[in-house]
Amino acid sequence: MRAANYKLILVSLGAAVLFILPVLAGLLGTWLPALGYLPSIGARQISIAPVLAVLSHPSSYSSIQATLSSALLATAGAFFISQWLCMQLYGSDSWSWIKRSIALLLAVPHLAFGIGFAFLISPSGWIMRLLSPDLSGFNVPPDWLIINDSYALSLTLVLILKEVPFFLLMSVAAMGSFDVAKTLQVAASLGYSRSQAWLKLVFVQMYPQLRLPLYAVLSYSLSVVDLSIILGPTAPPTFAVLINQWYGDADTDFRLLGAAGASLLLLMVTVLLGLLFALEKLCCKLFSKWLLAGPKKPVLSPVASVSRGIAKVTLVGLWVSTILALAVLLVWSFARQWRFPSALPSKWSLKYWQLSWQQLGEPLLNTALVGFCSAAIAVSIVVAILHWQSQRNSFVTHGTSSSSQLLLWLIYLPMLVPQVSFLFGIQVLLVGLALEGKLVSLVWAHLIFVLPYCYLTLAKVFLQFDNRFMQQAMILSQSRWKSFWMIKMPMLFTPIAFSFAISFSVSVSQYLATLYVAGGRFDTITTQTVALASGADDRISASFALWQFCLPLLVFVTAIAIPQFCFRRRKGL
Repeated sequence: MRAANYKLILVSLGAAVLFILPVLAGLLGTWLPALGYLPSIGARQISIAPVLAVLSHPSSYSSIQATLSSALLATAGAFFISQWLCMQLYGSDSWSWIKRSIALLLAVPHLAFGIGFAFLISPSGWIMRLLSPDLSGFNVPPDWLIINDSYALSLTLVLILKEVPFFLLMSVAAMGSFDVAKTLQVAASLGYSRSQAWLKLVFVQMYPQLRLPLYAVLSYSLSVVDLSIILGPTAPPTFAVLINQWYGDADTDFRLLGAAGASLLLLMVTVLLGLLFALEKLCCKLFSKWLLAGPKKPVLSPVASVSRGIAKVTLVGLWVSTILALAVLLVWSFARQWRFPSALPSKWSLKYWQLSWQQLGEPLLNTALVGFCSAAIAVSIVVAILHWQSQRNSFVTHGTSSSSQLLLWLIYLPMLVPQVSFLFGIQVLLVGLALEGKLVSLVWAHLIFVLPYCYLTLAKVFLQFDNRFMQQAMILSQSRWKSFWMIKMPMLFTPIAFSFAISFSVSVSQYLATLYVAGGRFDTITTQTVALASGADDRISASFALWQFCLPLLVFVTAIAIPQFCFRRRKGL
């Protein structure tokens, strides 16, 4: 018992070092400048002047309004659509397709998809080109503000399209903790319709495991910067982009405004998460009688069939939008001359791929190196944590023990705190320690955000591993470690490889972490893509965005191919 407690203390301390200390140090390094204290620029007097300056800034309120509307609508829309798809499609062939292919949708980086989607729906985009001039009547692009609209509708739509697959993945994982098919079967025998059974019996068991992913998506939507630069409003921008502009202003006094704005953004996220938690409790009280009531009159079969058909169309729409976004990037990257309203370029060229290759040599190498290092370290740490948990028979994703819940919150912490709210503080800390612009610092910064996703993708399958294989192996080998490396790890190699690919993809997508920690010494594909997409030639932007997609895709293909090759004679692995 003492040994178990000792291990628990070690794991808790390790998690604190990895997750809490970097975030707390970053927050402290942000809060002090927010109160006017930043000795490096000569600000040494504590005051609330920076906060008042943010509140009185002419762009703040419009910026906050656009941020709130887009984030709340995107989070609610993505969550409800994903749960509706689960309810309508569970048990069907479409559901099997979702489980097999959802990872491919997640493999497409937000930024690459956002740029491609902008090329689709803009007034001069591919959709308008396909409709013009015969159907639309336009011979020149219409003067419509679709991208960078003041209401952030295009940003909201892209966030919904990208977060629905994430919620579906989390829902699939949540359903693994109980027998959904048997639950629905018993409910049907008692007279419940499918929708009633799902809402009263299935969703209520899933939601506790979806709470933290929901909070993480809300926090991300409120603080996303790279997508907001490409798709969000510009005059003024979203609040996170405005804060980032203050940080990067040539006038160092704006660093204090940036820190104050970042602190206000953190307060905004905290308040909204608190309100969401309060809403959960309110709904529990309001719907408690309904949950305990018996079955009501079922929905008419034709209505249910139509709803299921719409769900299938929605699922196809997710795939079609992703495929078209990547396809238009591919077309633009090879276009030499493409005049509106032509559906395809009149002249093709490899020039822009050659230019991108010349410019991307170092960023591509940096991206691959940092991604590989952070993913490898994350997988190693997560495997160690999960192996320890499996010894304690503690299934964190739906465990009830306090240590399990605490560890899960620690892992999710970097996903709940807005990046812009603590990365500036980490930058200040690294500058003071003479570690800014170092490769080890950049890998460490990426690891903070990579490790939670690595854990989420690996925890379910690792902790559900049948330990009887290990027990039998230990009887035969008389060695716990030999059994672990020769039996358990080969049997779990495929999900570990998949988790590595997800971790690598998350690292590739990091924008702010690279921007603030690299100190301009390490450019990556993502930082270059954002810089070019803000005003460069569309053909260059398309080729860079495709590079950002191709690198994670290569790792995903490798993660699928290696187990198939290594275990081609051992199909059970």
